[in-house]
Amino acid sequence: MKFVSTVSLGLLLALGTAGSIVPAFAAKKEKAPEPSKLVLSKEFRAALGTTQTDIKAGKLEDARTKVAATDLVAKSPDEKYVAAAVRLELASALKDQKMQAAAVNAMIASGSTPAADLPKFNFYAGEFAYISGDYANSIRLLTEADRLGYSSVDLLLRLAEGNFKINKLSEGLGYIERAIAFETKEGRVAPESWYARAASMAFKAKASVEVSKWTRAQVKAFPSNQNWRSALVTYRDTNKLDGQVQLDLFRLMRETKSLAGERDYYEYAALATERALPGEAKSVIEEGFALGTVSKTSQAVRERLAEATGKIPADRASVTVDEKRAGNAADGKLAANTANAFLAYGDNAKAIEMFRLSLKKGGVDMDTINTRLGIALARSGQKAEARTALAMVKGPRKEVSDFWTLWIDLNP
Repeated sequence: MKFVSTVSLGLLLALGTAGSIVPAFAAKKEKAPEPSKLVLSKEFRAALGTTQTDIKAGKLEDARTKVAATDLVAKSPDEKYVAAAVRLELASALKDQKMQAAAVNAMIASGSTPAADLPKFNFYAGEFAYISGDYANSIRLLTEADRLGYSSVDLLLRLAEGNFKINKLSEGLGYIERAIAFETKEGRVAPESWYARAASMAFKAKASVEVSKWTRAQVKAFPSNQNWRSALVTYRDTNKLDGQVQLDLFRLMRETKSLAGERDYYEYAALATERALPGEAKSVIEEGFALGTVSKTSQAVRERLAEATGKIPADRASVTVDEKRAGNAADGKLAANTANAFLAYGDNAKAIEMFRLSLKKGGVDMDTINTRLGIALARSGQKAEARTALAMVKGPRKEVSDFWTLWIDLNP
């Protein structure tokens, strides 16, 4: 994906024409203006002669010969700078990008470039280097432009792309992050494609943490159902998640309306059934029917629904009994299982009570309990408490908890 345009052939509009840098010498009898206090020898002035006049008159081959002669007699920094500036003017007239690049680099190397012009000269030199495929040199020049204070989102995006080209993922992503911050500071909204580009490069590099970071950032900036689905499915497919983590991921997909297709609903229901949560399996399938996403004629889905429906009476009875037993249990495992059952049935109040009991008794996986406590609290509208619970989650569940936190942030 191309972020910024290639260097314009009208480069001189940005850099300033050679005519504005050095006086013209076409008329021998005229006194030359002194716009820049450049010190040029008589020999150099004679060699320069009517070069600029030839360029303006379209006598480009004559000008090419004179520019070559001028280069030969340029000795001082000022003369080298002016010779390169005139060559740049000729190169632009010839539409010769390679000559333009050489001229800009020569102006920088001359040592006579005004300090105020160095940032933009380095930027354009970096652009030329990028276009030619010299990415390392492009990064060097653009970094110098950045250091000198050249303020442009194009600079940041080009640095991002240059670093991607040489497989420096972290550096490239850092420049996209700066580009987004730049646009925000300027009161503009960064395009969605920038987030997608960052996520795509992270995915290509198999950097799963960065993939999650950038897909979350894309969702935060552009919270569509499709972006939620893309973020959650990409996270699922780039990580080896156990069934319990997958279940909580499916729960978030349900909340964000990013379940799509019969396969999603079937896999969600299967996970719930396998974890003794028939009520959740049944409600998910029926939701798929109601939305028209799942076909009522699907044999596999109907069998899964029948299985879940048949298990619900016994499961309900078991949950009631376990709720009473949980308080006297030696640890919090029974309370945790009971809480998850309540969560599956949509009874968030009782789920919260049981999750908190399991944390108090201990002997449970704290990250799992805090994730699900956060889910129950969020569903019940207790957003601040939910954030607190989710913030305590570490390890393999942290990414899932961060996604749930984002959902809370987007639904205050």
